[in-house]
Amino acid sequence: MLKKACKGLISWAGYMLYALVLLLLALWLLFPRETLRRQLVQYLDNAYPELNWQVQSLALQIPEGMVLQGIKGCGKQAETPLVQLDTLVLRPCITKMLHTRRLEVEYRILVGKGIIGGNLQKNSGTMGWHFGGTIRGGQLAEYSMLSRLLQRNIEGIVTADFGGTVQPSPGGTFDLEANLRIENGRLGLKQPIFEQTSLPFSQITIGLHTHGATLHIEQGVIESELLSGQCTGEIYVEQTPAASRLDIRGTLQPQPFFFKSVTNARILESVRAQLAKGPLPFQVSGELHNPGIHFEEFSLLFQSLEEELE
Repeated sequence: MLKKACKGLISWAGYMLYALVLLLLALWLLFPRETLRRQLVQYLDNAYPELNWQVQSLALQIPEGMVLQGIKGCGKQAETPLVQLDTLVLRPCITKMLHTRRLEVEYRILVGKGIIGGNLQKNSGTMGWHFGGTIRGGQLAEYSMLSRLLQRNIEGIVTADFGGTVQPSPGGTFDLEANLRIENGRLGLKQPIFEQTSLPFSQITIGLHTHGATLHIEQGVIESELLSGQCTGEIYVEQTPAASRLDIRGTLQPQPFFFKSVTNARILESVRAQLAKGPLPFQVSGELHNPGIHFEEFSLLFQSLEEELE
């Protein structure tokens, strides 16, 4: 009797496995790739109408999930992508959805050598989503759109943890909390400071959070062979990213190497005497692509040193 029952169970399991294989094969063969790709592009166009969206391909791959390639969002007046993802993989969290009764998916985004991974959860009763995740190994030098936006070269390896909510347009909102670290990098300077055309740094750490269209910078810290410093401030985000405005304030402690090109001992001694009383205050303000820097009470001394180098 037991032997017969075992044979029946094995036979039933075999039929179920066969049916599952057929179902997965049917899903793979009949998956409406092109229809979903067009619908996704239409959804992105409606949710974020300030950009023109493209999705190169969409496919169902088992067990990875839904795989999208070549996602780009371009400005209306330019072909240069403001948003560009090489690969996006979405996988539904079946176990969590059964428990919470909310749509939830894991995502993995590949951008160059960097990986962004986390989860998305649909908010109850709205079109909004809650998101969370991490960034690991992002190479700023690979994000050419960032260099074009800032109109300067920028390098570094990015690590971050983030979370927030997004409500698509119309009347869309975006809330973000993030801790960002950039290591072993370099930031190009449009106007040289004491003949330094770029700022190398070993590490920059920043806390970020949004409030409306304002991105707040908290506990910003920089460590460099040229200087160390800290800052806070705001970025006022505009619909055209390059027109976004900066208002960042902080203090710097220059290292001896910072003044390597200065030969006027008298003026340099005046600067060092001032620095002995406290760190160097600064303010960065103006549009994102071309901000200005002001050194407050040190401005006249620094101007004198710059004139000596001309």
